[in-house]
Amino acid sequence: MNISTAQLSRRAFLGGSTALAAFGVLTLAGCATPAAPGAGTGAGANAATEAKTINFYGNSLGEEALKPAWQAILDNFSKANDVTVAPVVYPYDQAATQLALTGRSGNLMGVGQSGGWQVLTPMNILADLTDLAEDLEIPQGVLDAYTMDGKLLVLPLTAAGIGIITNGEIAKSVGIKSGMTVEEFATALEKIKTQDPSLIPYAAVTKNPDLKDAAHWMWGFGSEVVTDDFECTIGDEESVEAITWYKSLQDAGLTQTNVARSDARILFASGRAALYDDAPLASTFVVTNGAAQNIIDNIGAIARPTANGNESYNRAWGGGLFATAGEGEVTSREFILYALTDVKSATDLYERSAVAPASKKVADQIPALAADKFQTAFRTEVSEHARGAAWDRVAVTAQIDTAIGAGVANILAGQGDVQSGLNSLKKEVQDLLDANS
Repeated sequence: MNISTAQLSRRAFLGGSTALAAFGVLTLAGCATPAAPGAGTGAGANAATEAKTINFYGNSLGEEALKPAWQAILDNFSKANDVTVAPVVYPYDQAATQLALTGRSGNLMGVGQSGGWQVLTPMNILADLTDLAEDLEIPQGVLDAYTMDGKLLVLPLTAAGIGIITNGEIAKSVGIKSGMTVEEFATALEKIKTQDPSLIPYAAVTKNPDLKDAAHWMWGFGSEVVTDDFECTIGDEESVEAITWYKSLQDAGLTQTNVARSDARILFASGRAALYDDAPLASTFVVTNGAAQNIIDNIGAIARPTANGNESYNRAWGGGLFATAGEGEVTSREFILYALTDVKSATDLYERSAVAPASKKVADQIPALAADKFQTAFRTEVSEHARGAAWDRVAVTAQIDTAIGAGVANILAGQGDVQSGLNSLKKEVQDLLDANS
């Protein structure tokens, strides 16, 4: 697979961004002259109409690895439907700013990739795509993260999660598998440490900014973290229990201090860690980080262990497409459905990104995906338990992630007790939610 470093390091799902604060003089860097509202049929502003030209806003056409697949999608759809899909390309880290500027100008029309989509929701210009998701068998936890006021504003194109990656040989030797309780999981980690004291049993993230991973552990202990109506519950009994347990792993030497995701990838690939957390791209990372063949051959994924009988959750990761409502909406919806369900296009995107389609119906038709033992396990054990965070729907999702990570990092560093630390974190997160929702 041909994947750029920039692409692999990107958190693609939901497009969390801080760019609202950066409103300024940036302009869209389109590859073609974008269509302006009115370039289509000329129907009323609120009516869903067809258009001879729609725009496609996003970053993928500017990236070496994904450009061929996306260009083929645009070309094939345009040819089959006798329309023009005009690309409007910008760097990923400018997505929210670019979308906000264009949305405010009244010139946003067509389809966009989901990075930065949250800035558009206050403008009420996105189409409801609920009906397009019917029968596609997309995990409900992923759809929920894109749903506001009962409307699905982004149709997920890819869907995965941040799951527990295993060295299969070591995991098997100590009985690590899906369906474990957190107590059973900790006991198995202790067995790893007993077998080889030089090995880090679980290279869990213990350093910000990746400590937003604490959220899916808090979910697994029963805390909502943030409810659908944007009330922060951090500091409740369940979240305190979760972070107390997470810290206990570090105190027992089963995890290691000051580990970022990039560190964990190297530790795992070099055989110095038995488990860590990552996206499905982990199978690519072990190769690019020079792992021995036995690690490459035996990489696996398990369902996240649970507490108190709760469900297993993983923070969702992936991307999708939105459409502007009104003029051109009919054509935009047809384009989105084509991009999601054309198997040849989905296969090409999968082979270039290593991220499976969100639709199980489509994913099941990709032979390369079915033949990949790791990807098959990841879909079953991780992606099907993916859950978007409620704060992914606000424009300050990145700030909230950073706040959660910093708050948990302070606790892991021993700066105060767990309850006090989470109480302070709750106030910080709630203030961000109140100011931006």
